[in-house]
Amino acid sequence: MSHVDTDKKYKVRKSGNSDVTTIPLEVKEKLNLKTGESIRYLFETDGSVKIVKAEDEVDVDAIVDSVMVQYEKAIKDLVDL
Repeated sequence: MSHVDTDKKYKVRKSGNSDVTTIPLEVKEKLNLKTGESIRYLFETDGSVKIVKAEDEVDVDAIVDSVMVQYEKAIKDLVDL
């Protein structure tokens, strides 16, 4: 695994009850990360921590609800047969 070390340091600051830091533009670009999207921290066995872009979770219930609303009349007509 290759990595690039820089001399630039990023301070951890307090924000409410959380600690926050800056994500450098180079990291955002590498992760294809846009403002407002989520990241995940992966804890490696060697003690390091990897930052990855979090994939959107599929909301199955919302999809089912949408389909039910869209086809409600057709489903009701089938049940009534």
